[in-house]
Amino acid sequence: MINFSTVRSLALASLITTALLLPTAAQAAEEVVITYGFLRHSIPVADLAEFAETGKQSPALGLLVGLSQQSPATLQTALKRTVPVNSLVIQGALQTSQGENALTELGQIIHPNNEAERVPALRTTLGNSALDGELSLLEVMENYPHDQMYVDGMKLVEAVQKARPLLESVGDRLETVQSILSALGF
Repeated sequence: MINFSTVRSLALASLITTALLLPTAAQAAEEVVITYGFLRHSIPVADLAEFAETGKQSPALGLLVGLSQQSPATLQTALKRTVPVNSLVIQGALQTSQGENALTELGQIIHPNNEAERVPALRTTLGNSALDGELSLLEVMENYPHDQMYVDGMKLVEAVQKARPLLESVGDRLETVQSILSALGF
C-alpha cells in the first residue's frame, strides 16, 4: 500500500529543492534548436514568447511556421495552452523510477547539448514550470536551465504518432484523475 504521507513528504522536499534551484534569467533557455536529421533551425525563446503574446512572427519563426504547414494560430494556441497540475504530485512523480524512465525517454527528444544533463534538466524544468499550478509549452521553454534547448524533430514526430492513439483513448479521464488527486490533497 502506498504511504501517502511519505510520498507527500518526498514531493515537498523535492519542491523545496527545486524552488531553491530556480533558474535565473541567465540560466534560462535563450533559444530552441530544432533538429531534423542533418537540418538545424534555431529560434530565440523571446521570439516564441512575443509570438504567443502578440501573434507577431520573427523571420526565424516565420520560416519554421511555413515549413511546418501549420497555421500560425495553431502554434500560438499550442504555446499558450495551459494544463492544470499539482506541483507536489509532479515533484513526487519525477523522483520515482517510473518518473526517471519517463524523463530518460523524453530526454531523447528534448535535451541540452550535454547528454549527462538530459534528465536533470528536464526534472528541473518540469518542476519549476509546475510551481504555479499549471504547465504550458512556452513556460517549459522559458524555464529550461540551459542556454539552448534541443528538440529532435524526427523523434518528436515518432513519439507523437505513437502517443496519439493513447491520448485519444484517455480523453477526459485525465481531468477525472486530477480531480481525484486534488480531492485527496495532492
